[in-house]
Amino acid sequence: MDDGITIRPLQEADAEAVVALYARAGAVEPRLGPVTLPQWNQFLKLPQNRGGRDFRVAERNGRIIGLAESSLRDQGAHHSRFLKIVVAPEVRRRRIGLALLDDVLVIDTDADLAVQTKVSPDWPAGMAFVTAFRFVHIESEIGMKCVEPLQPARTLAAARATIERVSDVTTCAAEVARIHNAAFASDAAFRLYSPEEMAQVLTDSEVWIASEEGQASGFCLTEPEQNSMWIESAAVDPERQGRGLGQVLIYHVLTAHDVSVEHPCWLNVSSRNPAALKIYRRLGFRPQHETCRFSATRGELIASRNRRFH
Repeated sequence: MDDGITIRPLQEADAEAVVALYARAGAVEPRLGPVTLPQWNQFLKLPQNRGGRDFRVAERNGRIIGLAESSLRDQGAHHSRFLKIVVAPEVRRRRIGLALLDDVLVIDTDADLAVQTKVSPDWPAGMAFVTAFRFVHIESEIGMKCVEPLQPARTLAAARATIERVSDVTTCAAEVARIHNAAFASDAAFRLYSPEEMAQVLTDSEVWIASEEGQASGFCLTEPEQNSMWIESAAVDPERQGRGLGQVLIYHVLTAHDVSVEHPCWLNVSSRNPAALKIYRRLGFRPQHETCRFSATRGELIASRNRRFH
């Protein structure tokens, strides 16, 4: 690595420089960006990111040329560190990514800590990174798009449910956290949320709740944009699944937003969740792209780093 490059913790004042870095990287690897300043600031506010406390940047002559996004997620029985490294195209192959990784690996001490990262198959630099460090592919996130919602069969249970958008998210944060923690506990990307943390997450989302007899049974979190919308997360209480409630909830949200060719809806779903994939297909969603999730223990990464780079 160049002697003039330094690795340091992310600072609040770095926001615009990070957006500029994503713009340069995204011009070469479209899956990386762009990222707007509001999106970056919202990302940092997520509870698991802790304001970017464990993020690192590579800097040369006062210019940010690399970034390591690093967050420790509480997954209930254990923790996992989530990692993403972005390096400016003009300075690649100079071991900047390696230096960022080294700085992240010393944050923790547990050799068995799982480190996860996501890479699109059409991002050559990212795929080369996970190959070099012997990451194991554990699942894929399937990006799906809907332009013509298909109405699901209306079961008796779904017909009895009340579906509404919540104006005051603090009133439902505890129930959304409860359902989220139960429904996603086995997911590779699971993150355990307290009611207080979930309330923080919900402030930037549109929240829809499906209730039965006054009890929250499911939720759908959306992020409307000017020409499209995202379903960020959707789940039904495991004790109330299999009765068509999730399909009716999501269809209600799609029609409320007038989803069409001109205003499509996007979402990501795990390849390890065939039931959800089936539901989304029935609603009119079609696969568009794949992002692979890889995992390795901290000890394995250190060993790979020492074998390949000296």
